[in-house]
Amino acid sequence: METITAEPFDSGGLDINALLDAKKERGRGEHGWFPKGPRSFDWLLRHRCVRDYVDNYTSKSTRTQRLYVLEKVLKAGRLTDPDQLLKLSESQAKTLIKRVCQFYIQRGKQSYARIVSITMRGFFEAHDRELRFKRSEKVRTPRLVKINIEHIPSKVEVYRMADVARSLRNRAIILSLYQSGVRPGCLCNWTYGLVAQQLYPEMKGPVQLRITPDLDNKLNLYGLPYYITFLAQEGAVALRDHVDERKKRYGWTPKSGDRIFVTASSASKGEPIGLDGVWSVIKFAAEQAGLDPKSVWPKVLRKSFRKTLNATETLDEDTKEALMGHRLPGSRGNYFDYHDIDEVREKYLRVDWSREGVNGGKLKELGEANKDLEERVSSLENRNKELMIYMLAEKAGIVPMASPQELHRIPTEDLERALGDHVTRTGREAMLSSAKEASPTYKLGKMIGKKIKSK
Repeated sequence: METITAEPFDSGGLDINALLDAKKERGRGEHGWFPKGPRSFDWLLRHRCVRDYVDNYTSKSTRTQRLYVLEKVLKAGRLTDPDQLLKLSESQAKTLIKRVCQFYIQRGKQSYARIVSITMRGFFEAHDRELRFKRSEKVRTPRLVKINIEHIPSKVEVYRMADVARSLRNRAIILSLYQSGVRPGCLCNWTYGLVAQQLYPEMKGPVQLRITPDLDNKLNLYGLPYYITFLAQEGAVALRDHVDERKKRYGWTPKSGDRIFVTASSASKGEPIGLDGVWSVIKFAAEQAGLDPKSVWPKVLRKSFRKTLNATETLDEDTKEALMGHRLPGSRGNYFDYHDIDEVREKYLRVDWSREGVNGGKLKELGEANKDLEERVSSLENRNKELMIYMLAEKAGIVPMASPQELHRIPTEDLERALGDHVTRTGREAMLSSAKEASPTYKLGKMIGKKIKSK
């Protein structure tokens, strides 16, 4: 965790106005939307040292964030050129960074102070300069604690969200996130060429998706060149319906590199949709479906995907991880065949993606509970059987002169066998005794004995 210590704030060397988020007046366009304009940090991209730094980031949102922070620090330090920042001594650079971080910490923006520290250290490291903060110089920010209000929708809830999503595009976004399990940023980068041959002229289900670092830049962190996932029947139909609507309604003539999901607002219609657009879709659908929108966001649909995979008992753990786009650890990755797509497709089809099928989680829990109950009942029955054997063995005198403690040390299998022999022997003796009593000689002797006693 990034740490920086708060010390008394000295504003003498800072331009405070540069750090304040001043509200600017913006005019509205023809349709009432705020038109797009140039970014305040665009001037930074004219400098080679800035381009060399931001080119290390492949995520558009991360690049934008880093440029905004760099601009704020430069203006706060009254620097007009990013090269001037690199000419500062180590002491001067650390002092500037600490003061900017302290400014945000004292205003309760600890997270942003952490981003400032990460950005500036990264900028200097990109130019072979490492800023080393001593323990007493570090700006300390409190540990980030995630508020646990997350709700992972069940299969029924996901389909309900899709049904009330208001448009074919929104429906396709929800089902694509759920049935493929891709990250939200990856979905924004889907192109027509990714799925065209599997949707037209006839649909080939499940639709196979080859996810590369161009679509999901997080694969670079795992060192994965690609991974394979799929889109089940209803998700594929929703995706084709959305593409057909764009072709028919908006006259779209798709090319292989065209994005599938674009914005629908009047001001920026046809622009590739961003993460903020996907968030809006998920939040709206969650609210319409009767869920708390504060507890549902795009990432939880990826968790719903994993939840459904986990409900399939015949699906091995390595395949689940591979479908999620995770690198398998150690030797498991060496022995997993990433190239056997037919096997992975067959395993994906074992999962019940239909809306009629139950989510499986509750049934699995009940099944495990019943199994546990059966084991407990069986254990009690065995224990009762053991106690009964010891009690009968003691009464029958199977082991003469043995105390109860000594008897309990004898294996129940041996006692059960001895008890069976005892019962067989006793039954045989009883039968012989009955036969003897039924003989004429025995009856005559018994009658004589009674007469003798009566005299």
